[in-house]
Amino acid sequence: MMQTTNRQGKAYGQYMIIVLLFLCSCKRDGRMQSARQIVAEWTGKEIQFPEGIPCQSLGQDTVCINTHNSTYKILLYVDSTGCSSCRLKQLFEWKNIMAEADSLFSGEVDFLFFFQPKKQDEKELQFLFRQYGFRHPVFIDTKNEIDKLNKFPSQTDYQCFLLDRDNRVLMIGNPSVNTGIWQLFKRYISGRDRSINI
Repeated sequence: MMQTTNRQGKAYGQYMIIVLLFLCSCKRDGRMQSARQIVAEWTGKEIQFPEGIPCQSLGQDTVCINTHNSTYKILLYVDSTGCSSCRLKQLFEWKNIMAEADSLFSGEVDFLFFFQPKKQDEKELQFLFRQYGFRHPVFIDTKNEIDKLNKFPSQTDYQCFLLDRDNRVLMIGNPSVNTGIWQLFKRYISGRDRSINI
């Protein structure tokens, strides 16, 4: 039993180091320290999901994804700060990631997209979904309820999470902007027998 715990601890440490390397390709100690703190604070934390957030697909109301259904979930939170259209240019990459996940893991991974658009940005958001042919259901959280429950990091690099069945954070990072993060997510998901029980 002690050996299993030690092995899990070592594996956890190795994953943390790899995640930090990918999250921070910078040389500044301050940014690296900040990344360490965020990863340490969020790993193992349970994400709370608000009830009754409407879902849309290409601007039309649709059935929401059950947040407790699958073995793994990838949660992307997009708040209203900054340039929403700039941050959503990765929609095409998300389509590729979802197609690959479906092919490799056959329904074991759900993708939960929570958008908190400003009132004036809602039409632009729908335009971008149509432009990129992004048909996956998304949560339109105009009151920012998910962030009120969880208090996500303000840095956009840390607003995407790999979650387990119980909605606990396993890894942090956005695979649509860093292919190395997607490789780590895939390795973690495919190696369930070696995964860490947090």
